[in-house]
Amino acid sequence: MSHREKAQFRATAGAQQGFGATPQEALNALMSVLPDDVPTPIVIWPYNRGDAFFTDAQQARLQELNSRRNTLTDSEREELERLIEASFEATIARTQTLPLVKS
Repeated sequence: MSHREKAQFRATAGAQQGFGATPQEALNALMSVLPDDVPTPIVIWPYNRGDAFFTDAQQARLQELNSRRNTLTDSEREELERLIEASFEATIARTQTLPLVKS
Protein backbone atom coordinates (compact mmCIF):
# COMPACT_ATOMS: atom_id res chain seq x y z
CA MET A 1 0.00 0.00 0.00
CA SER A 2 1.42 3.39 -0.97
CA HIS A 3 2.09 6.29 1.40
CA ARG A 4 -0.81 8.16 -0.20
CA GLU A 5 -3.24 5.28 0.36
CA LYS A 6 -2.29 5.14 4.07
CA ALA A 7 -2.26 8.93 4.59
CA GLN A 8 -4.66 10.49 7.07
CA PHE A 9 -4.12 14.08 5.90
CA ARG A 10 -3.75 15.87 2.58
CA ALA A 11 -2.21 19.31 2.06
CA THR A 12 -2.73 21.19 -1.20
CA ALA A 13 -1.56 24.43 -2.78
CA GLY A 14 -2.89 24.87 -6.28
CA ALA A 15 -2.17 21.65 -8.19
CA GLN A 16 0.56 20.52 -5.78
CA GLN A 17 -0.25 18.14 -2.94
CA GLY A 18 1.37 16.30 -0.07
CA PHE A 19 0.13 13.43 2.09
CA GLY A 20 0.96 12.35 5.64
CA ALA A 21 -0.10 10.61 8.82
CA THR A 22 -0.43 14.00 10.57
CA PRO A 23 -1.26 17.51 9.35
CA GLN A 24 2.39 18.48 9.87
CA GLU A 25 3.64 15.51 7.87
CA ALA A 26 1.28 16.38 5.00
CA LEU A 27 2.43 20.01 5.12
CA ASN A 28 6.09 18.97 5.12
CA ALA A 29 5.50 16.70 2.12
CA LEU A 30 3.79 19.56 0.29
CA MET A 31 6.49 22.09 1.19
CA SER A 32 9.16 19.77 -0.20
CA VAL A 33 7.66 20.10 -3.71
CA LEU A 34 6.58 23.76 -3.64
CA PRO A 35 8.62 26.65 -4.99
CA ASP A 36 9.50 29.35 -2.46
CA ASP A 37 7.05 31.90 -3.88
CA VAL A 38 3.75 29.98 -3.82
CA PRO A 39 0.94 32.38 -4.81
CA THR A 40 -1.92 30.17 -3.57
CA PRO A 41 -3.18 29.34 -0.07
CA ILE A 42 -2.31 26.03 1.52
CA VAL A 43 -5.22 23.86 2.67
CA ILE A 44 -4.91 20.80 4.93
CA TRP A 45 -7.81 18.44 5.53
CA PRO A 46 -8.48 14.85 6.61
CA TYR A 47 -7.87 12.29 3.89
CA ASN A 48 -8.80 8.61 3.53
CA ARG A 49 -11.42 8.89 6.24
CA GLY A 50 -14.97 10.03 6.48
CA ASP A 51 -16.33 13.47 7.12
CA ALA A 52 -19.63 15.32 6.72
CA PHE A 53 -19.36 14.98 2.93
CA PHE A 54 -18.23 11.35 2.57
CA THR A 55 -18.78 8.98 5.51
CA ASP A 56 -16.37 6.57 7.17
CA ALA A 57 -18.44 3.68 5.82
CA GLN A 58 -18.24 5.05 2.26
CA GLN A 59 -14.49 5.60 2.61
CA ALA A 60 -13.91 2.10 3.98
CA ARG A 61 -15.97 0.52 1.21
CA LEU A 62 -14.18 2.59 -1.45
CA GLN A 63 -10.80 1.43 -0.16
CA GLU A 64 -11.95 -2.19 0.07
CA LEU A 65 -13.32 -2.25 -3.47
CA ASN A 66 -10.33 -0.36 -4.82
CA SER A 67 -7.95 -2.90 -3.26
CA ARG A 68 -9.76 -5.67 -5.19
CA ARG A 69 -10.40 -3.72 -8.40
CA ASN A 70 -8.96 -6.48 -10.63
CA THR A 71 -11.40 -9.10 -9.29
CA LEU A 72 -14.64 -7.13 -8.87
CA THR A 73 -17.99 -8.39 -10.06
CA ASP A 74 -20.02 -6.19 -12.41
CA SER A 75 -22.20 -4.96 -9.55
CA GLU A 76 -19.14 -4.20 -7.41
CA ARG A 77 -17.61 -2.26 -10.33
CA GLU A 78 -20.79 -0.19 -10.55
CA GLU A 79 -20.68 0.38 -6.79
CA LEU A 80 -17.03 1.45 -7.02
CA GLU A 81 -17.89 3.91 -9.79
CA ARG A 82 -20.72 5.37 -7.69
CA LEU A 83 -18.41 5.71 -4.70
CA ILE A 84 -15.72 7.41 -6.80
CA GLU A 85 -18.34 9.83 -8.08
CA ALA A 86 -19.61 10.49 -4.55
CA SER A 87 -16.03 11.04 -3.36
CA PHE A 88 -15.44 13.54 -6.17
CA GLU A 89 -18.69 15.36 -5.35
CA ALA A 90 -17.65 15.44 -1.68
CA THR A 91 -14.34 17.03 -2.67
CA ILE A 92 -16.19 19.72 -4.59
CA ALA A 93 -18.57 20.34 -1.67
CA ARG A 94 -15.63 20.46 0.76
CA THR A 95 -13.79 23.08 -1.29
CA GLN A 96 -16.96 25.16 -1.65
CA THR A 97 -17.09 25.49 2.13
CA LEU A 98 -13.59 27.02 2.27
CA PRO A 99 -13.50 30.76 2.87
CA LEU A 100 -12.42 32.89 -0.06
CA VAL A 101 -8.98 34.40 0.40
CA LYS A 102 -8.56 37.89 -0.99
CA SER A 103 -5.12 39.23 -1.74
